[in-house]
Amino acid sequence: MTKKNQIDTLKTLAKRYARAKRIAQHEALNALAAELNFAHWAQLATKAKQGWLPSAEQMAQAEAFVRQTHADAGEAGSFIAKSYSRPVNEPIRQGSIGGHGYSVFESFGDIRMEGDGWCILLGEAQFSQPMVEIEAPHADTSPVRNGDFLDAALVIADEEAAKVRAGISSDWPRRSTKPDAEGAVRHPLYEKKSAEWYCLHCDGKITGAQLAENLWHCPGCGASPIDIFSEPAWLNGSDVEPKPVELAVGRQRPEPKIEVVDSRPTLTLEEDSIALLLRTALLEDAATPAERIGAQLAEIYVDDEGDACIVLDEDLWPESKEPEEAIAVAELLGAELELNVTCMTFPFAWPGLGHATTSTREYVRLLLDAHEEQGVIRRESKGN
Repeated sequence: MTKKNQIDTLKTLAKRYARAKRIAQHEALNALAAELNFAHWAQLATKAKQGWLPSAEQMAQAEAFVRQTHADAGEAGSFIAKSYSRPVNEPIRQGSIGGHGYSVFESFGDIRMEGDGWCILLGEAQFSQPMVEIEAPHADTSPVRNGDFLDAALVIADEEAAKVRAGISSDWPRRSTKPDAEGAVRHPLYEKKSAEWYCLHCDGKITGAQLAENLWHCPGCGASPIDIFSEPAWLNGSDVEPKPVELAVGRQRPEPKIEVVDSRPTLTLEEDSIALLLRTALLEDAATPAERIGAQLAEIYVDDEGDACIVLDEDLWPESKEPEEAIAVAELLGAELELNVTCMTFPFAWPGLGHATTSTREYVRLLLDAHEEQGVIRRESKGN
């Protein structure tokens, strides 16, 4: 590799670093020079003109420096495409803190770090508030209740989030993350360019610099890039005026929000679920086609206290037959069950045919034969 090629390679690495870190090219050149023990890029360039060449080890060191920020820098294929193709259960990092294991996952730009009974969620926006969720059974014993553990976990989550942001920034046009002299930036999705932008959610007026810093999420309400527009067209004809999003100098990421959650499967025994279980049991009790039709047409009422009443058709369900499975299910559910019989309208002629066989296929054959001999069969098409 010639001297020119080596210096050009360092410049290319600095360009990738600048895109990933969303900084100016000269800042990236100076950072890379500092990694190679130079005060700044100008000093490195001067030494290169005097005959200095980076060694193979220094070239590897420079590449590792850039890859530490964005592991996929320089590789074919976008970060976003690789993120979408990665299995959701495939961690990007694993380890332990104080003997407590953890796994880190990335999905659609967000970071999820989880361990036994706890989870930290961190959005792709630069100033996204960390959300800490603790499963209810571990509410008092979870390690994230310990401040030192939580701080250490957040350092790890932040490191992975920084790599994600670097990957996204590298995919986007350079002008999406670096405003021009007039403060204009290019929308990473819509290709529009402007120095002023508007949020569909909060009607906030946002500068290009604010969006570039926060990875195109609204710094006011956190809305994603898909809801950021160069014109507030949705406000046309209204009295609402967009208000500039004001941010404090030296803005810091919000403190983590800790919540106790219960994601265990929950069985809610309310009217619909109780009625569904009772009807399912009633179908199990049914032996003949008539009884199965009766189970489906039965009226099932559940009151506010969870007690139930089943009303059966006397032509479909024999009055002497106890629905044993339905009674047993009601007992398991702790519901008092009342059984009533009424006279409804049988859906087909000759009710007795429904009790003549246990086979639905045989019942249909008997029903068709009876209508061919003594009645009429009308087949209605969808168009009629």
